[in-house]
Amino acid sequence: MDLKALVNLKLRNQIDDGVYDEEHARISQQLEELRLNETMLRKDHEQKVHVKERINEIIKVLTTRQELLEQFDDSLFHALVEKITILSPAHFIFTLKSGMELGLNDNLTSVAYRATLFR
Repeated sequence: MDLKALVNLKLRNQIDDGVYDEEHARISQQLEELRLNETMLRKDHEQKVHVKERINEIIKVLTTRQELLEQFDDSLFHALVEKITILSPAHFIFTLKSGMELGLNDNLTSVAYRATLFR
């Protein structure tokens, strides 16, 4: 039964007050749950769209480069890296603008990455 049908029954005095109250509470709870779910889905979608835009920006920056990178490029670094988290003097994590995280340890030969695009 939907809320409109329930209200119509109440207006025509075709439903007991107790039953009406129970059904109204049940339907209202379902409606609230659906609204919360919709809000979460919208936020998730917006976040995915935002990440996709950021990845497209990174791809654009990388594809416009003509030459090989022979030395540190400050503008490229800032175009790709959102932040650096220093866990210790020998262990740090680069968070890219796409949301991906790259962890480096003290010997710089071990790279661990984690896609955290949709956290």
